[in-house]
Amino acid sequence: MIEQMALSMREELIHMRRSLHEIPETAFCENKTSQFIQNKLSELGIPYHVIAKTGVVGLIKGISNEKTVLLRADIDGLPICEESGAEYKSKIDGWMHACGHDVHTACLLGAAKILNSMKDRLLGNVKLVFQPAEEGVGGALPMIEEGVMENPYVDSAIALHVEPMEEVGNIQIKDGAIMASPDDFELTIQGKGGHGAYPHTCVDPIVIGSMIINAYQTLVSRHFNPMTPVVISVCSFHSGNCTNVIPDTAHLTGTARSLDKDTRAELMKVLKETAVDIAKSMGGECDFVFKPLYPPTINDKAMNEIIKNAAKKLNFIKKIVCLEQASMGGDDFAYFSEKVPGVYFKLGCGNREKGIVHPIHSPKFNVDEDALPIGAAIMAQAAFDYLEKCGSLQ
Repeated sequence: MIEQMALSMREELIHMRRSLHEIPETAFCENKTSQFIQNKLSELGIPYHVIAKTGVVGLIKGISNEKTVLLRADIDGLPICEESGAEYKSKIDGWMHACGHDVHTACLLGAAKILNSMKDRLLGNVKLVFQPAEEGVGGALPMIEEGVMENPYVDSAIALHVEPMEEVGNIQIKDGAIMASPDDFELTIQGKGGHGAYPHTCVDPIVIGSMIINAYQTLVSRHFNPMTPVVISVCSFHSGNCTNVIPDTAHLTGTARSLDKDTRAELMKVLKETAVDIAKSMGGECDFVFKPLYPPTINDKAMNEIIKNAAKKLNFIKKIVCLEQASMGGDDFAYFSEKVPGVYFKLGCGNREKGIVHPIHSPKFNVDEDALPIGAAIMAQAAFDYLEKCGSLQ
């Protein structure tokens, strides 16, 4: 039944996705996107409210109030100039839905329509969470702080993410950690500037920064267990503006990623100690700032089984791919799965025959839109199954 309903909505889902694709918006400024979602929920007769500036939370009440499952879609875009060549490409210069959040939103709206038509059979509630600001800033935590997990209390959480490196018709899933904590760091190195002809009279912050970068490259291989996934990347280095002047300062930024809290804490400690000690040994100083972002995204094994069993009921899902390794990317759905048992899975949207092969965050990113009814159906089926298994009539 759910699969047939999703297939019958294919053109509607495509229209919603393309409409959203044309209006990518930045964190907490997703005003047009938010209004689009509100209009669709109003058409469906689903009550909703707005929180965290542009976030939208809808609620489908079933015939029992014992359990509530949260379905989440992120709604923001990225500061990327689109090169997909699509006729429905972004109408906002310099911005693009290059991470598939337009697809996530359309899939959740589709799931909402399916589940709302079945509410007299739902053994619990479905909370529809359209979350702003996933890209970098993080909108999940503000939504939680404003009460999204309450009234009614949320018992579990589900989210999907498109994966263009996986063929449409397949899904990817993994027990335990599936995404890393994508933390940031900044270093300001204080040296002593002077004439480039007399470096012996200076404390060169560029050389100090270079030594720190080199040392960071050995931390992963020489400090951490080789079986523990860790990523350290220095992604910017700014210092000086003249060919014959050694500057006073240098500024470096980067990302540090890990999959568990102990490694994360150790990473924070060793990055700071390495930078400060190297700067001191060379006569300079280093101000190190670690900026924790999202925790690792951890999948609950029982919730994973809900997704797997739901996928097996849908004929248009060809393969369930069980991942052996986590991604070192991050997602703030992690905040939801910290609070309650959660599952985050990936929806195949690639198609080599159609040339849909570009990764997320690429200016040429696109999706095979056959993924849309699949995404809507599996979210609806998983929510229905969870409530059927865990809910009851009071």
